[in-house]
Amino acid sequence: MGNQRHLRNALLAIWLIFICKGVFYSLLTPLWDGFDEYAHFSFIQYVALHHELPLPDTRVSREIDRSLELAPLASTVVSTLGSHTDHDAYWKLAPQDRAARQTDLLKIPSDAQYEQGENPLYEGKQAPLYYWLMTPFYQLARTTNLPNRVFLFRIINVCLASFVIPIAFLTSRQIFATDRAGLFVCLLIAAMPELYIDTSRVGNQSLAMILFGIFAFSSFRIAHDDIAYLPIAGITVGLLLLTKAYGLAAVPPLALLAALTVITAPEARRPRALIASAGALVGAIVIPTWWYLRNVRLVGAIIWADGAPEKKMTLSEILRHVPRVNWSMAANSFVGSHLWFGNWSSLTVRSWMYDVFQFVALIAAGGLVLLVIRGMRRQPPEKPVLVARRDLFVCLSIYGTFLAASAYHVLMNSINIPIDATPGWYLYAVVIPEAILVVAGLLAFKWGKEMVTATVVFFFALEMYATHFVLIPYYSGLIWHAPDGGLRSFHVSQLNQIGLAELLARLEINRPVFATNVVLLTAWCAFLIASTLLVYFAVKWAVRAVQIR
Repeated sequence: MGNQRHLRNALLAIWLIFICKGVFYSLLTPLWDGFDEYAHFSFIQYVALHHELPLPDTRVSREIDRSLELAPLASTVVSTLGSHTDHDAYWKLAPQDRAARQTDLLKIPSDAQYEQGENPLYEGKQAPLYYWLMTPFYQLARTTNLPNRVFLFRIINVCLASFVIPIAFLTSRQIFATDRAGLFVCLLIAAMPELYIDTSRVGNQSLAMILFGIFAFSSFRIAHDDIAYLPIAGITVGLLLLTKAYGLAAVPPLALLAALTVITAPEARRPRALIASAGALVGAIVIPTWWYLRNVRLVGAIIWADGAPEKKMTLSEILRHVPRVNWSMAANSFVGSHLWFGNWSSLTVRSWMYDVFQFVALIAAGGLVLLVIRGMRRQPPEKPVLVARRDLFVCLSIYGTFLAASAYHVLMNSINIPIDATPGWYLYAVVIPEAILVVAGLLAFKWGKEMVTATVVFFFALEMYATHFVLIPYYSGLIWHAPDGGLRSFHVSQLNQIGLAELLARLEINRPVFATNVVLLTAWCAFLIASTLLVYFAVKWAVRAVQIR
């Protein structure tokens, strides 16, 4: 009983830590600096107010257009939209001009929500499930000012994303011989700073991550001969396909699990296995089919954009383009933007910081190879296998097919844009299998617990540096881009130029009305305490014989 209480308290503590950190990032990130945030928000707004799905030529509202003119934007957004103001130029404006812009943004007429603007609602290509779910919340908040509404959906996303913690633990508990390993998985997920950047914005990524998590949990149950989870897995994949196009990456693992269930089922259970497998496939196909048929009717393809070459190409022509892709550059970009990438402003940290985590990943990969080799040997009863081969197979199939889908996206981007890259933050959709693989790989070694703890500490150090020496200085105008595009370094002595009161005042710009100095400082303190607690728990569970199975 005491063991279960300790376990429950530990899990709740990590869950609360996740929420505290997510709230801080929601307050810190300026309006529209989240990846594609204004377009995701516009989709919610359009569905809530017009009660229909957007078409390929649908525009954002006049309210959004006006906000884009008044708020500082990432330079990549400015280059796309035209005559707007990026963060560097915004902080060169006179204080009274910045104040006037903030006042005008808060005074945008509410009727402007209903009026069509000029910029395209390009995220209308997204599947609609997330936006439908957000519609009731928008109806409740539509009379408040724009920053308040944006913050509301950021908090909803953080709370939704936080369910990754209990789902990760329940999934890990099926795989590892000890609950401590499951808690290490949760600690690792909660320590990843880019995960908060990705989920504390308005967008459908949080829902996709949770659905992928449920799919992973169901897949492991199926692998452990609980075929009742096959229909659940199929329905989850169907909902995932109604959330993100990359949900297609879950179809091959589902089909493989369904086939293996039928093949390996005893003769007496085979009819039940056939029915369950058929139910899974039917659920995955029937639920989203109408959406993809609608896309074919509207644009002639199952996905509006990114899913196929924009110009007509044969399969052989596409394959001939594969060796032309700079895969090394694409991999570096993918890994870097997965580890830490500062929102739409494309902020980065020192290159050696990324190298540290790539080294950890190599060690974990080596550990996974060891686990596979050990799994081929007969283990004595007193030395149970850390992770069974079938569980590794399931984990690798989910994670591997997502990596393959990401590589395909690189290929399409190379053909269409052309840029040899794809966003690494998409990989957080399968963060549960990823964290399980990393923890399993590290625990394969004698000093595994210490290496997991060191990884959590590395993430802590990365987050503290990136937050206090990159994000906060950049969002408050203390640092800016040099003519060559590089970001100038921040020095603590620069705080003397403006003082704490002015720093906080700058961080309040275009935030919700309640984001006062006290609120910002409280959120920052909670963020520091929560991040430090992750390190404390990791060290404690690594070196002490705590009451965890």
